[in-house]
Amino acid sequence: MRYWEDLAVGETHRYGRYTLTGEEIAQFTTRFTPPAVVGANAEAAPGYLLCCIGMRLLVDHSLVGMASLGSPGVDRIDWPNPAYAGDVLSLSTELLSARVLNSRPEMGLIMQFMAVENPHGVPVARMWTNALVARRGAPS
Repeated sequence: MRYWEDLAVGETHRYGRYTLTGEEIAQFTTRFTPPAVVGANAEAAPGYLLCCIGMRLLVDHSLVGMASLGSPGVDRIDWPNPAYAGDVLSLSTELLSARVLNSRPEMGLIMQFMAVENPHGVPVARMWTNALVARRGAPS
């Protein structure tokens, strides 16, 4: 189990391999994207599908072994490049900051940068996220 004390600002990781399919792009687009938003680039994956894939990779490869206490939210998301069916996606992360919460000393707050990348290392989704992580041995 990784606790707040085990994390180091500046550490980076690369996680997983996820093959994006045309079927899941079509299903997600049909179910969650208003027709007016689909526009001319209907073959590209919707941005929020890419965020879902990034979170799945994070949970499967990082959060499963972390003393996570949830997230107070996301500061920013953008989609600088499209992703298409057949792209094999991965997730890279960088820990940007970490501090103990004065009001809740049993936990720390971290901010990390996450990028869902295509096989060429080009980001297709970027997220600046916050997470709460338990401190080792802290009173609860």
